[in-house]
Amino acid sequence: MKSLDQTSSLFWLLVSVLVFVEAIRLGVGSVHSPDMGFMTFGASGILGILSLYQFIRASLRKEDGHALPLFAGKFWKRVIFVILALVVYARVMPLLGYLISTFLLMMTLYGLLERKKIWLVFTASFVTTLFTYVVFSKWLSCQFPEGLFGF
Repeated sequence: MKSLDQTSSLFWLLVSVLVFVEAIRLGVGSVHSPDMGFMTFGASGILGILSLYQFIRASLRKEDGHALPLFAGKFWKRVIFVILALVVYARVMPLLGYLISTFLLMMTLYGLLERKKIWLVFTASFVTTLFTYVVFSKWLSCQFPEGLFGF
């Protein structure tokens, strides 16, 4: 398990270095005037720091002899369902628009994966959709597809 943690952390360190170099190539800019590579520069820096931390942590820990198989005990049906739901969401969003498609995605995920009462699923989906719309569309000025109904 120790060597797997060390190997994976070195892999992510390599990824962060490659992304870091590309971000610099794109141009970072400044905090007040960011360029194209600003966000990837910061994200790759954080990834690099975390992977170094994980490598050091794994190197200092003693080897434990009883490691579970990598994919043991995982809910693969749920993982595949979420991936398929996200693919459908990405395909439907230009047609239905952000609000309707996000609400339907949240209803699907909360309803089928969490198995809560319908009023709770509806409320959580509505609040999630409204919150993400306000944050990304209004505060951050992101543009979302309007869809058939113009919203």
